Amino acid sequence: MNIRTISSCFIIAALSASASAAVQNPKPISQVAPAYALDLRQSDVEGEVVVSFTISASGNVINPAIVSSTDRDLNDCTLAAVRKWKFAPTMKDGVAVSVKALQPVAFKIPELHTDVSTRIVVSNGTPASQAKSTY
Repeated sequence: MNIRTISSCFIIAALSASASAAVQNPKPISQVAPAYALDLRQSDVEGEVVVSFTISASGNVINPAIVSSTDRDLNDCTLAAVRKWKFAPTMKDGVAVSVKALQPVAFKIPELHTDVSTRIVVSNGTPASQAKSTY
């Protein structure tokens, strides 16, 4: 099982480690940020939700599931957003294939942090692909 880092998405590819296999990793096309509820932000609720899912051969997200979460109030909005994500699929020897992925989604209130360094920052509904973050 290969582990590849794709943008901010960790892909666990069920691909053989063949040296002759030409593999092009999936690329995010659209990663809608989860809605960060106003009442949670006003209550200074922050946390991280780790989601597992499959990126289909057509680039759609299939079967997203919560792997871990620091606050269950963040789970539903995370799953709803991940279901809308779209990827350019993984290509193996020129053929689109499905891969499994793990994605941490951090909910942070920027005003409380001067050194926010997360993979995906959800603060005000900004698309995750445009969120200010450092890797």
